[in-house]
Amino acid sequence: MIVWGLYIASYFTAFITMIVGLVIAYVKRGELAGTPFEWHMTSAIRTFWISLIAGIIGAVLLIVGIGFVIWVVLAVWHIFRVIRGMIRAIDGRPIEDPTGWL
Repeated sequence: MIVWGLYIASYFTAFITMIVGLVIAYVKRGELAGTPFEWHMTSAIRTFWISLIAGIIGAVLLIVGIGFVIWVVLAVWHIFRVIRGMIRAIDGRPIEDPTGWL
């Protein structure tokens, strides 16, 4: 839940807490192997890297005017994944497909 909370907080801290959450996810993933939370760490790590890559692509495409649209779609996707992860973590349930897009 801490990792997902840090991801949520990143909207208010210039994404610094997201990097902290990423580090925690990498460190804890091995320790949580075999538990439902292992899949949360995999999902959180994947969420970070996809967000970073899509954010960079959006920044580059600001030149042609569609970068903003990419950022909006990325924000909605990111918020969905983080809230879904937080709800499942609170319930103690795993992420069914941590490597999937949704």
